[in-house]
Amino acid sequence: MKKPIADRLAQRLALATLALLLSACGGGGGASSEPIPTPTPVPSTPPALSSQCESGSVARLVQEAAPQPGRNTELALLACGSGELSQLRWTQTGGPALQALSARSQAISVEPASAGAYPFELSYVDGQGRAFTAPVQLNVATATAGALPPLLLRGEPSVLAGGSLSLRAWSPGLSSTEVAQASVSWTQVDGPTVSLGDATGWRLLFNAPQVSSDAVLRLRATLTLADGRITTGQFSLLVQAQTGLPADPLFSAAQPASRVYPYLPQGPAAQALSDCIYSPRLSRSNPNNLCTLGRLPLLGQTPQATPGSGPTVEQVMQRVLVSNDWMGEVFERFLREQDGSGDFRRMLASVTSIVIGGRVRPAFYWNATGAIYLDASYLWLTPAQRDSVSETPDPRSNYGALLGFATPWRYVLDNRHAVTSYAVVERQTRALDELRYELGRLLYHELTHAADFLPPRVHASLNNSLRVYEASPALTASQDLANRLPFYSREMQGLARVLSFGDAPSSLQIGYTPADITQFFSQDRVNDDYSYSVAAGTTIPREDAAMLVEEALVQLRYGVLRDMAVTNKLALDASSADLIVHWGQRGRIGEAAIKPRLQLVLADLMPWLAADFSDRLLAPQPLRAGLSWGANLDQAAVAAARVRPLSAQARLNELEQTTRDLRGR
Repeated sequence: MKKPIADRLAQRLALATLALLLSACGGGGGASSEPIPTPTPVPSTPPALSSQCESGSVARLVQEAAPQPGRNTELALLACGSGELSQLRWTQTGGPALQALSARSQAISVEPASAGAYPFELSYVDGQGRAFTAPVQLNVATATAGALPPLLLRGEPSVLAGGSLSLRAWSPGLSSTEVAQASVSWTQVDGPTVSLGDATGWRLLFNAPQVSSDAVLRLRATLTLADGRITTGQFSLLVQAQTGLPADPLFSAAQPASRVYPYLPQGPAAQALSDCIYSPRLSRSNPNNLCTLGRLPLLGQTPQATPGSGPTVEQVMQRVLVSNDWMGEVFERFLREQDGSGDFRRMLASVTSIVIGGRVRPAFYWNATGAIYLDASYLWLTPAQRDSVSETPDPRSNYGALLGFATPWRYVLDNRHAVTSYAVVERQTRALDELRYELGRLLYHELTHAADFLPPRVHASLNNSLRVYEASPALTASQDLANRLPFYSREMQGLARVLSFGDAPSSLQIGYTPADITQFFSQDRVNDDYSYSVAAGTTIPREDAAMLVEEALVQLRYGVLRDMAVTNKLALDASSADLIVHWGQRGRIGEAAIKPRLQLVLADLMPWLAADFSDRLLAPQPLRAGLSWGANLDQAAVAAARVRPLSAQARLNELEQTTRDLRGR
């Protein structure tokens, strides 16, 4: 099974002029704080929104001609010409309440349950800073009788030109048998030409076309039942043009920046966040477009409510960018309700900002901006929230496909999966406390990177004229670890280039067996094979420290242990549950040779922890060679010689883990 890769995007997006420094880092734009511009007062008679751009028009409104209840319908505001729109807000002012999760973007998708009028007030700012408000009314017609229930199409209704996205078809009125026997096909109705790829499933994955001005792409899904009956659904996707882009964007065409906005639009750092953190206009060769620490300081440089305890939750939320408001709301709740130790607030002191996006994949930290970038799939609580998160897989999914082994991993609590997976089609909800193990380990990992580049010991003395990548101390924890307690295996370092960065494997590497990997890895002093990853142009293995902290803190804070094994190769469409373990351990972080390495890192990056903190780690437990990865889940049953088959839920957990492995940490 292919390894997940946290912050891996950072390692692939090195600035041309800063290649030796940027394995995952960041900064900003001006040398001084700039006030948020005050929008021009709303005109006394704002221009009416029409479906066409007329002389003097700023924007035009596009909506379905005759929307019906029980179906999705989209409303989109398109900029006229090459102009840009910002600070969007759709506010429903009448009619039964509709759920519009993307109410601060240029397009919304809603599902009216009944016929009638649904009025909105739409506010926005044009490219010249002029503010406008306009009434918008959605008139839903009486439903047309049909032999089949309507087909619903769900997904995020807007995307930047060239961005990847997913849409999914739903037919809630059909039985499970009818759904299993049905077929779905997708076609383009109108709009800019796009390649839909495989357009024959319930889920559609594709890249938005390049456009020179805002455009609407209309897609149709057709559901055909086994008896030949047909029903259709339609989705209108707003493709937002991107103008004034640099020839060498910081976020490259392979992993472009996606639409986000400051969660607190009037926050003191809102403009700097918009300019410096995830903008498609950032350039690789122009570091001056990145914020200095004077314009966008680390959170650890801001005044604290309680000195020494890290930033307050309020201060953290002033640095959050999201693609939908619910992401900021859930993140704030998580910090308030699930950070009992205060670790995350303290570790957030080393970042400039937090980006949470439905199209951020994989998660990463970058010292070019000083921000962590989180995949919103770790935060959803409701089916509607999950609908707004792209299902597009990690672009590195095929790395290592030619290798003859797998290295699966999972987190375990009381001999069961610590993380419960939910099938998308079942549209289930989950409680906030279910996020702690998965989102918690992600934060420990990414924030370790941030603290590695700018540890707490340097925050008070940072030069505000510098950018994040320029401010890192001469000796970081990762450098110290590599100097004093290095790992050894050259073979595993070479394989990391294949698994983490997509290098073509050599014939020797293709021939490695699970026995070879066990020999290379088990005698070394790292806790995961991702620890060997080193970005091109750099020499410091940053993932080593991040993996040490991730596993240790999840065990010591939550009582959750990490399994890691070497197995046979994962076959196409197979489940990791059926892999055969050649060697493996539960809680490898407790190895005597690894704990001193962990403590060296913790002493620098998490100085609030006791000096003997790592002494509480449990001794590692061997997994049973010759049994399947699934059978090794319940070690109590293995010890009692009564191996249990995995439940349907446990197999789903393994399937989701396999998928997540291909998406990154």
